[in-house]
Amino acid sequence: MRHTLLTWLCLSLAATGCGGTDGDAASGSGESVLLSVDPQAKWRALRIEGATDLPDGAIVSYRVTHSVANELPPGEWPATNLIEDGTSVVQDGVYWAELNTTYWPAGEVDVRVQFPVAPQPDHVRGRYGNFGERLTGDNIQSLGGGSNVVVAEQTLEWTR
Repeated sequence: MRHTLLTWLCLSLAATGCGGTDGDAASGSGESVLLSVDPQAKWRALRIEGATDLPDGAIVSYRVTHSVANELPPGEWPATNLIEDGTSVVQDGVYWAELNTTYWPAGEVDVRVQFPVAPQPDHVRGRYGNFGERLTGDNIQSLGGGSNVVVAEQTLEWTR
């Protein structure tokens, strides 16, 4: 009985792809990922939000860069957060983060969101690889060495 149960469990895991990630990598299978970003100005905040078909619990990273950060040395910035990095967790097909923009001057703001960023939950790594090696599609950027990321970018004109 114990041997039969163990055999059934192993066959079930292999059939569903939950038995490990080596087989998927060896077979060359890949998955495309939809990832969008739609930054929204809200009074003294910038809300970074987007839609994705990534599973719940997946982590996306974001980087926001105000044009003044490229024009002035950091000691002359009107706010300390003109370059901001962070992460957000996907839930029900969306992710979001909010930045305080109290002292931001007018100018262009670049928002870049990407997946994957380490560490990811086990179910996400199992599906896309430790370094995004099983990602495919037009929105994929190769980082070399088999590492890939999905990227979504948006530039907006910041006004006070």
